[in-house]
Amino acid sequence: MSWLQLELETNQTHAEELSTLLEQLGAISVSLTASSSEPVFDESDKDNTFWERTKLSVLLNSKCNIDNLLIQLHSYFGSNAIYSHNIKFLEDKDWVNEFKSKYQPIFFSNKICISPSWCEPSKNKIATIVLDPGLAFGTGAHPTTSLCIEWFCKNDINNKIVIDYGCGSGILAMVAVKFGAKKVFAIDIDEQALNTTRENIEQNKLQEKILVCHPENAVIPKADILVANILQNPLKKLLKEFSSLTKPGSHIILSGLLSTQTKECLAAYRTHFSMDEPVLRKSWASLHGVRL
Repeated sequence: MSWLQLELETNQTHAEELSTLLEQLGAISVSLTASSSEPVFDESDKDNTFWERTKLSVLLNSKCNIDNLLIQLHSYFGSNAIYSHNIKFLEDKDWVNEFKSKYQPIFFSNKICISPSWCEPSKNKIATIVLDPGLAFGTGAHPTTSLCIEWFCKNDINNKIVIDYGCGSGILAMVAVKFGAKKVFAIDIDEQALNTTRENIEQNKLQEKILVCHPENAVIPKADILVANILQNPLKKLLKEFSSLTKPGSHIILSGLLSTQTKECLAAYRTHFSMDEPVLRKSWASLHGVRL
């Protein structure tokens, strides 16, 4: 069976409503990606939940009447909502294996491996975390996550108390345990992230050393190492919280920052931490500091 793929370019005002209507009109799936270059999900603007120019990739049955569908969309939204469209014919394939083929084991300094569950275990007996892509952020592939893992690879984690603040999938908490952390506190305000972290920790049999919790529902000790892979504005707002959760000599690793955002974040954190120069990866950066 063949399929049709309709690509539409729209704006952030209409992206979500267009996606919903397409699903109501029979679309099998709708995915949204950036068509413009500004950062995704700028948390400083609550109304800006999509990119200024957003591309919708719509999978349709090959029998779908595309002309009629476009007429309905233009009739509902007007001619200014859709900037352009493109139609492709797709041959049928094993979409599950197509998805899986895009995710392969990732190795860090030959010390740890992050591997999807469908891949064969590494033959060199390297420490491995089994982690499938899912709803919560963090598979190790994104520069913001890999920069944090690489810091763990280069530093002594053994017998340390670690806080993973904004744990997402739990990947950094699990890496810390694999490198010998005494106890890890995986913290997030998102219940979906907390549930995903618990599932991943149980799959890797690491629940004895990791406590998963909402920041308001746990007594958290001062950490030897605090890692936070989140976004610029939350990082700035959490400065006092992070200061209270660390002690003189404690390490802090901040990630989730664009390289253009490091100057402002460094200025804030230098009031409580001795901060190093940023480590850059593509357009992203991580920061390391020691509590004063």
